[in-house]
Amino acid sequence: MAGNEYDNAFVSHAKQNYEKLKDWFLQFDSALIAFSAGVDSSILALAASEALSENAIAVSSISSSFSKSEIEHSKRMAGEIGIELVTVLQDDLSNEGYVANQVNRCYFCRSNLASAIIPLVKDRGISVWVDGTHLDDMMSPRPGVKALREAGFRAPLAELGFRKEQIRDMARYKGLSNADRPSEACLSSRVAYGQKIDETTLRRIEEAESYVKSVIDVKVLRVRTIGERAILEMDYGSIQLAKEYIKQIEAKLKLLGYESVEIDPRGYRSGRMLDLFINDSSS
Repeated sequence: MAGNEYDNAFVSHAKQNYEKLKDWFLQFDSALIAFSAGVDSSILALAASEALSENAIAVSSISSSFSKSEIEHSKRMAGEIGIELVTVLQDDLSNEGYVANQVNRCYFCRSNLASAIIPLVKDRGISVWVDGTHLDDMMSPRPGVKALREAGFRAPLAELGFRKEQIRDMARYKGLSNADRPSEACLSSRVAYGQKIDETTLRRIEEAESYVKSVIDVKVLRVRTIGERAILEMDYGSIQLAKEYIKQIEAKLKLLGYESVEIDPRGYRSGRMLDLFINDSSS
């Protein structure tokens, strides 16, 4: 397919999908979007805002498990989209199921999120409240999704059959600045399953990742934390540069309390902690 034909086809498909998403919101008088400021919740927020104007709001939660940089990113994206942003407090560390950090931790996280959001839904008389689950998310067990459905959240992206790349295409079509931004996850996702989550561990991870990012320009970074051991996972293209700075990085992370620091030569892989848990449990 020639370049112009490809571009035209891309725009046509992305536009059609985006109009379907807007039409989905037009069924309702008002909408609330659980807003992480990732590409999924951002395209939802934009479509809801265009469909319902001021009757659409975005809600971000503030939790110990979220880095300050992600909270600031949420504010920037809400401003770019032009949607009202409301913040709620999500008290994860007082929840025993969450702190225990078993493989169903995300269920407790999303239950906590729902508990923080539902009072706002009732107070404002919101017609529908939604999250950014999409079709690709349904390919693997998602305890967090179960908690959201129990709380009445709808998932228009999944209901309309959209996959991640289609969502990114819609975001590119609409010119969203985060269209190609890598997916993020909460800081607790860096902690080995079975290792209890506490404020000290979360802040250490946040500071460690912030420092590494200040030294090398990584696209994706996770400081996997197993006891006092730090395993740095990053996009494959950044590994060689990280190796050149490893002594500097190691010195800083040891000051933060890690006893050992290593770079995973295989690079970043989503769900790495679950793989480690399964392998350790079967050995």
